[in-house]
Amino acid sequence: MAFCKNTCWYAMLLLLLIAMTSCIMVDVTSAPAVQNISSMFVGVTIDLHVMRDGWRTMDFSSQKMLTLAKGLAPCYLRVGGTGADFLIFNRTQERQSKRKTNRDIDPVSLDFSMSVLDWDTLNQFVQQAGWELIFGLNALLRANGRWDPTNAIKLLKYTIEKGYKPAAYELGNEPDLYPRINNSVSPASLVDDFGTLRHTLTSMSPSPPLLFGPDTAYVNGYFQQFLQASKNTTVDAVTWHHYYFAGSSGTVEKYHNISILDSLKPLLIDAVGNCTQYAPNKPCWLGETSSSYSGGTTGVSDKYVAGFLWLDKLGLSALYGLKCVIRQSFYGRNNSLIDVNLNPNPDYWLTILYQRLVGSPVLNVSQNTDPNVRVYAHCTNTDSGMGYQKGSVTVYLMNLGHDVVSVDINGGTSQNLYMLSPGDGNGLVSPFVKLNGEILMLPNDMELPPLKPFYHEGTIALEALQFGFVVLPDARKWECL
Repeated sequence: MAFCKNTCWYAMLLLLLIAMTSCIMVDVTSAPAVQNISSMFVGVTIDLHVMRDGWRTMDFSSQKMLTLAKGLAPCYLRVGGTGADFLIFNRTQERQSKRKTNRDIDPVSLDFSMSVLDWDTLNQFVQQAGWELIFGLNALLRANGRWDPTNAIKLLKYTIEKGYKPAAYELGNEPDLYPRINNSVSPASLVDDFGTLRHTLTSMSPSPPLLFGPDTAYVNGYFQQFLQASKNTTVDAVTWHHYYFAGSSGTVEKYHNISILDSLKPLLIDAVGNCTQYAPNKPCWLGETSSSYSGGTTGVSDKYVAGFLWLDKLGLSALYGLKCVIRQSFYGRNNSLIDVNLNPNPDYWLTILYQRLVGSPVLNVSQNTDPNVRVYAHCTNTDSGMGYQKGSVTVYLMNLGHDVVSVDINGGTSQNLYMLSPGDGNGLVSPFVKLNGEILMLPNDMELPPLKPFYHEGTIALEALQFGFVVLPDARKWECL
């Protein structure tokens, strides 16, 4: 009897809340399919500064770290960043120091060595995790104004001997910012350098890795000039980087500010437009991205609130035609998916849910009732082991406002809710996240927790400053069959 009373009370409260809030309609039934993404739409990075520093607290023998990495598979791992243009492969250096000292780093050029054990450790971990490696080569090893491939050839030969199979290489990181380190490589010169690398790879292997670039910091003149000079033959995927603001200038409010979220859309349109015009049929990627640069915002970018920028970026990127979004970073600083103690941050769980629930094609849904509510939809991922069948649709949405919003979704009667909320009393800056009211934590070092939905029908009460996923298993959306 008490159970009945409590249940009835909760139902009445829910109805009252819905009656008092604004209501938006999401029409999945008529939403057209507009883009396609692959199962490896989301990737991660490890910054080469981590390798330079002796891998810091990364423990490649850690079962927990391997479990967290496997949870993200399949995905690309991009190892690069600013450190790529200071890295020298040293084949004769077999021992890996626990942490590089100042004597290991050239005090003038900041060059540092990558040992064979560094390279072995990285490749073996990638294989164990089920990832695909993208590695950044040093574009500032130059002679007579051209890239000198001598050191890269040493690395490539060793890689072939060991049987490692990186998916792709990059050449240089953010060349449009080289003047900041007193260097300059023109877009045309970089195109020629990529040609040298392409020739080197094809001469060494009948099935060479792919080439990605130019990895500019911005969609700017350098980006456009590189694409124009490349004549659609230089790279296999066009890459650029994006951050909303500097980590040092970040505030909690910025991480859920509508105008900041909106700032990405014109950049995506510009980037994809350039790719379509100058590199037709080549995929356009966000080759490195997160909320804020320079490692993120202390006490904010590794907390629950960071999920708003991350989830919205994934939604917009898929909707406007990007084919891969590589998150900075898997491990590292404040913007990482796992912390220095190898524990998952809230964005790790958000990424896992995205990969498991969101598939292809991308559906174009919209709502114009409430500017605080963002909505995206895809066909559901039916290959991730979550048990969904073809025809299902996944809607993901967020409420940036401070009031509860009722959401009616047209497309199927039953709904599986995966709603995320702060994991403790710290609210938006909680280091934990709840799924349907239960804190997400590893039950042990060997496995991830079950990601169970809440079964629901009818209007959804989307709480203030909340985000999550809604799967419509009986949508029977023909584009998803």
